[in-house]
Amino acid sequence: EQSEQTMTSLEIAELTGKNHFDLMRAIRKMEPAWEKTCGCKFALTSRTVIQPNGGTREVPCYQLTKTECLYIATKFNDEARAKLVLRWEELERAKALNEK
Repeated sequence: EQSEQTMTSLEIAELTGKNHFDLMRAIRKMEPAWEKTCGCKFALTSRTVIQPNGGTREVPCYQLTKTECLYIATKFNDEARAKLVLRWEELERAKALNEK
C-alpha cells in the first residue's frame, strides 16, 4: 500500500508566489480550527535548503495532504488557489501513470 501524497508548505509557497514565512503563519492560525474539526494537527517537519553562499540550513515546513492543502487554499486569492488545484491534478495524473 502506498502512502498518501503530500505537498510541503515550501512547495506551496513557491507554486503560489507566497512568502513561506507568511504562509507558515497563516497555516498556524488555521490549525486550531482544523484540529477541532478533524482531531489532528498538521504535520510539522523540515527540509534542507541550499543557501546563496553554498551552505545549507534546515527550514521548518508543513507536510500537507491534498485535503489539508485545499483547506489552506481557502485563504488564497483565486489565482493562487487555481495553481494549487492544478498542481494536485498533475500529481494525481503522474501517480496514476506510475501505477499502470
